[in-house]
Amino acid sequence: MALELVGGAFLSASLQVLFDRLASSEVWSIIGGQKVSDKLLLELRTKLLVVDKVLDHAEVRQFTDGGVKNWLVTVKNVVYDAEDLLDEIATEALRRKMEDSDSSSSFSTWFKAPRADLQSIESRAKEIMHKLKFLAQAIDMIGLKPGDGEKLPQRSPSTSLVDESCVFGRDEVKEEMIKRLLSDNVSTNRIDVISIVGMGGAGKTTLAQLLYNDARMKERFDLKAWVCVSEEFLLVRVTKLILEEIGSQTSSDSLNLLQLKLRESLADKRFLLVLDDVWKKGCSSEWDQLRIPLLAAGEGSKIVVTTRDTDVAKIMSAAHTHPLEGLSRADCWSLFEKLAFEKGDSSPYPLLESIGRAIVAKCQGLPLAVKAIGSLLYSKVDRREWEETLESEIWDFKIGGILPSLILSYQDLPFHLKRCFAYCSIFPKNHEFNRETLILLWMAEGLLQFSKSNKRMSKVGEQYFDELLSKSFFQKSVFNESWFVMHDLMHDLAQYIFREFCIGFEDDKVQEISVNTRHSSNFISNYDGIVTFKRFEDLAKIKYLRTYLELRAVQWNIYQLSKRVDLHTILSKWRYLRVLSLHSYVLIELPDSIGELKYLRYLDISHTKIKKLPDSVCYLYNLQTMILSGDSRFIELPSRMDKLINLRFLDISGWREMPSHISRLKNLQKLSNFIVGKKGELRIGELGELSDIGGRLEISQMQNVVCARDALGANMKNKRHLDELSLTWSDVDTNDLIRSGILNNLQPHPNLKQLIINGYPGITFPDWIGDPLFSNLVSVYLYWCGNCSSLPMFGQLPSLKHLSIKGMKGVERVGSEFYEDASSSITSKPSFPFLQTLRFEHMYNWKKWLCCGCEFRRLRELYLIRCPKLTGKLPEELPSLKKLEIEGCWGLLVASLQVPAIRELKMLGFGELQLKRQASGFAALQTSDIEILNVCQWKQLPLEPHRLTIRGLHAVESLLEEGILQTHTSPMQDLKIWGCYFSRPLNRFGFPMVTLKSLQIYKCGNVGFLLPELFRCHHPSLEDLKIISSKTDLSLSSSFSLAIFPRLIHFDIDSVDGLESLSISISEGEPTSLRSLEIINCDDLEYIELPALNSACYKILECGKLKSLALALSSLQRLSLEGCPQLLFHNDGLPSDLRELEIFKCNQLKPQVDWGLQRLASLTEFIIGGCQNVESFPEELLLPSSLTTLEMKYFPNLKSLDGRGLQQLTSLTKLSIRHCPKLQFIPREGFQHFPSLMELEIEDCPGLQSFGEDILRHLSSLERLSIRQCHALQSLTGSGLQYLTSLEKLDISLCSKLQSLKEAGLPSLASLKQLHIGEFHELQSLTEVGLQHLTSLEKLFIFNCPKLQSLTRERLPDSLSCLDILSCPLLEQRCQFEEGQEWDYIAHIPKIFIGFEAF
Repeated sequence: MALELVGGAFLSASLQVLFDRLASSEVWSIIGGQKVSDKLLLELRTKLLVVDKVLDHAEVRQFTDGGVKNWLVTVKNVVYDAEDLLDEIATEALRRKMEDSDSSSSFSTWFKAPRADLQSIESRAKEIMHKLKFLAQAIDMIGLKPGDGEKLPQRSPSTSLVDESCVFGRDEVKEEMIKRLLSDNVSTNRIDVISIVGMGGAGKTTLAQLLYNDARMKERFDLKAWVCVSEEFLLVRVTKLILEEIGSQTSSDSLNLLQLKLRESLADKRFLLVLDDVWKKGCSSEWDQLRIPLLAAGEGSKIVVTTRDTDVAKIMSAAHTHPLEGLSRADCWSLFEKLAFEKGDSSPYPLLESIGRAIVAKCQGLPLAVKAIGSLLYSKVDRREWEETLESEIWDFKIGGILPSLILSYQDLPFHLKRCFAYCSIFPKNHEFNRETLILLWMAEGLLQFSKSNKRMSKVGEQYFDELLSKSFFQKSVFNESWFVMHDLMHDLAQYIFREFCIGFEDDKVQEISVNTRHSSNFISNYDGIVTFKRFEDLAKIKYLRTYLELRAVQWNIYQLSKRVDLHTILSKWRYLRVLSLHSYVLIELPDSIGELKYLRYLDISHTKIKKLPDSVCYLYNLQTMILSGDSRFIELPSRMDKLINLRFLDISGWREMPSHISRLKNLQKLSNFIVGKKGELRIGELGELSDIGGRLEISQMQNVVCARDALGANMKNKRHLDELSLTWSDVDTNDLIRSGILNNLQPHPNLKQLIINGYPGITFPDWIGDPLFSNLVSVYLYWCGNCSSLPMFGQLPSLKHLSIKGMKGVERVGSEFYEDASSSITSKPSFPFLQTLRFEHMYNWKKWLCCGCEFRRLRELYLIRCPKLTGKLPEELPSLKKLEIEGCWGLLVASLQVPAIRELKMLGFGELQLKRQASGFAALQTSDIEILNVCQWKQLPLEPHRLTIRGLHAVESLLEEGILQTHTSPMQDLKIWGCYFSRPLNRFGFPMVTLKSLQIYKCGNVGFLLPELFRCHHPSLEDLKIISSKTDLSLSSSFSLAIFPRLIHFDIDSVDGLESLSISISEGEPTSLRSLEIINCDDLEYIELPALNSACYKILECGKLKSLALALSSLQRLSLEGCPQLLFHNDGLPSDLRELEIFKCNQLKPQVDWGLQRLASLTEFIIGGCQNVESFPEELLLPSSLTTLEMKYFPNLKSLDGRGLQQLTSLTKLSIRHCPKLQFIPREGFQHFPSLMELEIEDCPGLQSFGEDILRHLSSLERLSIRQCHALQSLTGSGLQYLTSLEKLDISLCSKLQSLKEAGLPSLASLKQLHIGEFHELQSLTEVGLQHLTSLEKLFIFNCPKLQSLTRERLPDSLSCLDILSCPLLEQRCQFEEGQEWDYIAHIPKIFIGFEAF
């Protein structure tokens, strides 16, 4: 054969595949008559091999020699061209083969795939050879020398996988920083910033992760959030991520609303925020805005910032900056030794140790560099290889910030892994990717080599991935162990290698597209819901594009595709495309031109609106992966899907029914799920045709299988590639004989690794479940098989590690049948030899568990949850058990338990305890959570728990008095007393005051007998005290000093009936940590006396009888009063250093001078509302000049603002007036004295008719102005709007009588970036407004103006990036795409929404 295989490592693994395909007689018999000769292709192959011989050297030299780098780029381009040429020949041969085989069918008369342009093949081949000849001639000129190529490692270095918990040399700095995080703030702000500064790879993120996950952080902080900021500080994105992290998601993009929500969510809560990888770009302005809502957090809140730039720490006013130095030589060696030597021991290799220490010295103390080079050298025991690494010239260079050690790691990779790694530059920095998806992309791009052992391509990809992971090119995600990420420096390396061929768009930012570009990705992190036409317009110019990949920051968001994008035309131009991802687009149909993408191998149209695929999809003979998933959807597939002979992966997860003809996809290797149809629909027997199915398969709606014969037809026993099988029944309508026969006939191949059976309705399991022949079975899950009365014999499965049994209400006894085959005469092996996790849940009728005592020798975790009838004992000897959780097992006897390795213990709802600590062994215990329901259980406890709940005791006094021995080593930190009743006064409190950090009293009766003693004791460590929904039979007055709670941070009293007075004091010089006090819904409370603490926030809500509030001393951070209608203030009733005050619905508190607000020189924020009888506000001399924020809301009778009272507020930066229906006039006088006002909000003031002449003239600092729901406002003429030279955002909406903005002076707003106009029922035209003169305008939103007919007569400014017109029917008509009279004036805007359509 002329194209017989020639050895050598090709730059492109797919070239070898293509040459193999071209070597077949079928190809040559088809194209042999064409001008493309055997000799021509052989010469092409020879030329490629000449270049290939020096690629090793070129890969090394590219980092130090620009000429070599350019040569290598040209080589890669030529290889791409050769791939395209050979792929076209092979695809044409495949097309002819497919059509010839179908010539007898009527299908062939109308269904024809696009043909190859064979006339140009010879000329293209000659052009490629000409380029190769030039490249070969240049080899000597640039000094490249032949190399031996690279070989695959002899064995997979699986033991070198990086353990993120294995950190060397950071213990001291970690403890130092934890002390700072646990300490009080040192700055004057409510929240301290602590920065970690160091170069890339120094371990900043790792240190931050250690701090973030330390158990002490969870105890210290109410809320935690981790946000990776990365290279550009995007304020809206960061704010949203913080909200999502603390469980307060929002879909809004309004920065104002986001910041208000963040401020509300953080209010008075101690908060830990990690801002990872902050860069200087945009940091200053964005940080200044982000910090404002963060200041609402409770005292002691902290922000940890990691950055490479010390300027960032200065910008963020870090209270402490820790310059993270490199690791010491000893610590570097410890890390290197762990990774580079088997079992982490260098002693067997003394010659390598000396070389290794010299290599470590060159890593500059950077953990990432040490990890990379250590992983590189693992499995290499040849001294020469270590010396070559040590002496490499690469150590002397540093290109573009890329570490030499990383370059060496890259150089050591074989070529196939180099290309796979470089391809990952298509992802943006910090993007988390899925292992399976990346492997499918590699496969589509031809980056996976065919295995001589016929190993599946997916398995080859898994091997590649694991090798890159083991060598630290990938890392596991911190947040999701099944996802992965590249370190920044690794990403920089990949980009350097692949930047000429790959372009990444992020949020439609303009990118320069190289003529060499072959791969593109689009990453959308914002939420504006549209993908613009501009990017497609630019990419459509790339003739040889191979990849268009959509990536999302939020996977469940959907995005509209601009109507200006002609997908049909664009796809016609992308004829060389291998990967096409359009997932999460609001696409209704896929154009027929999809069939012209004859090289396409990967198609993702998941989560779109497509209902039917065009028939032309069947032209895609090379298609390997098709992703059609979506929630509750169905896509009609073409009838001739069998033509997709290379389709290997089909994802239809989320579908409600199966597509027809699925059995025709006979080469399918991965099917996400199979839905058994009802009578007349798809039967389970269709699976029988899919013999190559592998990976994970979920079969649902099993109740629709009508007979055992049909189940047998699925041929599950012969599916040897299947790793995981899930069988799910939804309801029952067949008899038991049929049910058991069905499951019996679905016996899988013994290669199965995981089995899930959910909702099986039979009364017995077939014998194959638990059969020792399933020697590869690792995990088994049986859920809600309620009719089965016994469990299968799982004990003899030799590889079983995880077993979970849930909701089997028919099981009453677990005995010998669970462990071994009692009917067998053969002596069985030990039961469960490798079981690590055993879980029983919701076993409502389970009564007996018979154990012989020798099982579960390797069991690490045991869960018994909601097994209320279970009696008897647990297995006694569990030498490896680390975690035991018992919940709702009221009859269980826990006795004679031997658990020497136990670390976590949770017992909530159990029977009796008969344990002896010495015999059981709890020396390794780290956490324990125990709930007791009677005194007997308490006396039986063999240990002092970390967390204790006492529930439902009616004679709890003796238990609390006896308590446990109080020592400094007591582990108890959390005590809950729930639903207990006190019948006499408590004489003493016997629980460990020294260590107790949290105490909660909930729904307890007659707490008047508990609280006096509680408030007499000293609680040196208590940080959180809650008394909730409790009552006392007698009236209760409580008085105590905060000195008994020196570390108390949060104190909540909520719904305590009978409490009439509360007095809390603190003497000068006594320590206190109180930051938050909340008194809520205490209906009998009449008197409160509180100390005024410098950093504390008090909130008193809905205390209807409260008449007097006395605040001692002088300082207080924040006071909130709401729903206290009888409360009165005296002239000196408020602390002089009070900084924030909020009063709402306190009817007796009328804003008047005798409050003494004027003397509060530190007051910066005042929020007042719900004042029924106030007609004018604020009175002269009422408010202090220190005020920066004033919010007035819900003044039903307010008619005017008092200019004399306003004119003193010269420091005001925000003024908000909302929900004042009778307010008619805003005076000019007060507004002349607001030089610093940045935000003005007027909302829901329907009586406001005008602003007054030139009211805004003097607000030169105003940046945000909002006028909403002012229905009587008819004109803005004379308001002085044109003088707002700093205004960036203007919102004028819901002013139904406003007819014109002509005289408002909008063209003068040169700095305006956002303009919202809406709900103007009389507004007819904006043409006179002069929108075209707003040269800084970026976003324009016009909504619900039914009479608005015209927008502009000139082209809107080029600065405009988004135009949104909604519910303006007349204007929408004039702005219609290409047809509207005003379309030409707006066509240049990248993002346009008209109605509900995107353009």
